[in-house]
Amino acid sequence: MFFMKIVTAKEMQDIDRIAIDDYGIPGIVLMENAAKGVVASLFKKFPDIKDKKVGIFAGKGNNGGDGLAVARLLTDKGIATEVYLLSKKDTLKGDAKTNLDSAEGMGIKILEIVSLDELEAVKDSILKNDIFIDAIFGTGLTSGVKGYYTDVINFINSSKKFVLSIDIPSGLSSDTGEVIGEHIMADLTVALCLPKIGEILYPAAEYVGELDVVDIGIPELIINNRDIKINLIEEKDAAGILPKRKPDTHKGTYGHLVVIAGSRGKGGAAALSSISALRAGTGLVTLALPECLNISFEAGIPEVMTLPLPDTKEGTIDKSALNILIKFLEGKSALLIGPGITTNPSTSSLIKNLIKKVSCPMLIDADALNIIADKIELLKDKLFPVIVTPHPGEMARMLNTTSKEIQANRIESSRKLSVEYGIYVILKGARTIVATPEGEVYVNPTGNPGMATAGTGDVLSGIIAGFMTQGLSARDSSILGVYLHGLAGDIGAEKLSQTALIASDLLKTFPEAIKRVERFNEKMP
Repeated sequence: MFFMKIVTAKEMQDIDRIAIDDYGIPGIVLMENAAKGVVASLFKKFPDIKDKKVGIFAGKGNNGGDGLAVARLLTDKGIATEVYLLSKKDTLKGDAKTNLDSAEGMGIKILEIVSLDELEAVKDSILKNDIFIDAIFGTGLTSGVKGYYTDVINFINSSKKFVLSIDIPSGLSSDTGEVIGEHIMADLTVALCLPKIGEILYPAAEYVGELDVVDIGIPELIINNRDIKINLIEEKDAAGILPKRKPDTHKGTYGHLVVIAGSRGKGGAAALSSISALRAGTGLVTLALPECLNISFEAGIPEVMTLPLPDTKEGTIDKSALNILIKFLEGKSALLIGPGITTNPSTSSLIKNLIKKVSCPMLIDADALNIIADKIELLKDKLFPVIVTPHPGEMARMLNTTSKEIQANRIESSRKLSVEYGIYVILKGARTIVATPEGEVYVNPTGNPGMATAGTGDVLSGIIAGFMTQGLSARDSSILGVYLHGLAGDIGAEKLSQTALIASDLLKTFPEAIKRVERFNEKMP
């Protein structure tokens, strides 16, 4: 299975160079293919585009060359197009100069606008366009935009016109989700060949608009042979992982998950994680919980079995439950620890001692992560896979840093924890990250702000543990789990709105998320 790669500017430059130098594909051909992709995307967005006027803002580099090629193709299709060149014509070189000459040869109107005064003089004329195309900087920026270019960017953003950016909105960095200065706020970005990190990660991703990745004719072999470690999870990937049920099976076929969760006042976390594991297809789920909660759970959730455990006076699981749990875990398929257990000292002692002795795949979430934050070495060299599912605050405690630092370096923080301790890390948040001990990173595009509500993390942990219980690898369980969880949230937001969405809604929409992915498989030849 090949995932779509997410690249830095240098990685993309290396791919371009190999295509040109080693495979003999001329740069002008790649530029032409890029322009064709942009035009196709524009036509898809605007079926009535022949009635519209297009203004293209072009820089002097290859991004500007892409814009000039687009101008030529649009003009050839009878669409009124003008180019606003933000540099003197004699500064263009190579393929960009070739496309400038071709555009001029076709009689396309090309205005040199190299100062604020020149921009002011033609503003009214420029604003007669219906669509702006941003072909100013492309992927090469490493620092914020300065000088006259900030005036151009502010003018474009304030125009309220539909803006399409070629490859990446000008002013954003390709290599980070951080915003480095003034930038185009695009409605549609057409990424050439592969998406860039700055188009996928927030806060920069907010300014990309709709993202359309187009083929520019670079052989897949070049991409697959590069050691690119960051991947985008797509529907096809989830469909390829989703297990299919065989006719001659029974509940034992789909595994037995043990969930250690809940305490007095936090029974909801236990319920959400247990039910979501069943929704993910787990054959059997046993909820190990404080004895004081057992009666209400036996009556309230008939599909989930319970294992009542000795409890503390505070209503948490007592450390004396250790031997009971060790014996009960014999022969079980997987273990989920953490939702709603609190960090009570007795419970904390139990969890630390239990983790040492667990001999099955394990997912650690919520309070259990806080319990082991100062003892992460407990997770090293386990014979069975371990998945941890921190939010940025929990991750910060595990790495002894701040949430702000984690959010600014989501990919590298996740990879560091995963590789150093040999565990699978799922860093929750906008664009949830899955990191593997091999250094691979998978970025999830599904989900929405409506999921920023209590309990959605418990649903996620149950889903992933449920897939692992059925025999999927820790990697595949994580990838499939985060994608379907986010998709269930998106379906819920469509039906109910983001504002009204609550965690238990995901239990209702999760089946539709699975059906959508199953339908993808049905459509494949």
